[in-house]
Amino acid sequence: EKTVKYLHLLCVNVESSFQFGWTPLMYAASVANVELVRILLDRGANASFDKDQYTVLMAACTARASEEQILKTVELLLSRNANPNIVCRKQMTPLMYAAREGHRQVVALLVASGSQINAQDENGYTALTWASHQGHKNVVFKLLELGADKTLQTKDGKTAGEIAKSSKHSELFNLLSLTANPLQGKFQNLFKEEAIHRLLKAVPDAVRDHRVSSYAAFGDLEVFLHGLGLEHITELLKENDIALRQLLTMKKDDFTQIGITNTRDQQKILDAVKELQVEEVKFGELPEVMNLEFSGDEFLNFLQKLSRQCGHLTTAVQNIVSQFPANSHKVFNKGK
Repeated sequence: EKTVKYLHLLCVNVESSFQFGWTPLMYAASVANVELVRILLDRGANASFDKDQYTVLMAACTARASEEQILKTVELLLSRNANPNIVCRKQMTPLMYAAREGHRQVVALLVASGSQINAQDENGYTALTWASHQGHKNVVFKLLELGADKTLQTKDGKTAGEIAKSSKHSELFNLLSLTANPLQGKFQNLFKEEAIHRLLKAVPDAVRDHRVSSYAAFGDLEVFLHGLGLEHITELLKENDIALRQLLTMKKDDFTQIGITNTRDQQKILDAVKELQVEEVKFGELPEVMNLEFSGDEFLNFLQKLSRQCGHLTTAVQNIVSQFPANSHKVFNKGK
């Protein structure tokens, strides 16, 4: 605010150009000075200003400040109609800059504001590719959750997973390889139908009579935690924006960092992950599977292994169902 008052005393226009041709608003955004940005905007500064196609919004996304300050600055600029899909000379969008810098909340805000999540820059990089290249795990999880396409390739023909591997981010490579598997599209329904079949065979008749949609409120995270008797940490995980896929890759230090300090709770999750063999599956070490170059026996063994892991998940669902009351229709009728 002192800077604005100083500019006012000198009768400097808010659209004046300083060094590099930047306006006062561009400088304020580049350090995520929220109050200064607000005052300049209120005085008529152009939120859509750009210098050589580098916009105020891009400057905010790459600011050297806390993510909280950057988030507030970006939110303010968006509220003044800054376009989140404008590209710079390298065809990068503000979303790509935010993903490259590792700003998960800013990424979520930009996507919610209409930023095209799968846009590609001059080298074919998407926001997901940039996050993978930099090793920003939380940003990768958020982008995947928001619908980023992990199969898109750069101009060099590399996917986000391959970029992560070349940048020595093996954990991200394994994660991204999981859903990049070409088997997914052809055999996903087979595994799903088998799991449902097993579930229906084990569910008590009293519960089976009711539609499965009655339990649609239970997400995968809730089902997993309920099966372990850890319902009490559900809200904590949601507050920290932790999805099941991310939970299964976390270590003890990660649990403590988000507030899960009970060692028994931590161990329950780690034991469950070990049982599911999540950490033992190295998808990057299965090129014969990824390329469909294997014999009939090898393919059968692969399907059997996946079937066993589906069985583990089915067991967790059965544990949930077993806790429903026998006269469940009475419970649903109470809400009417």
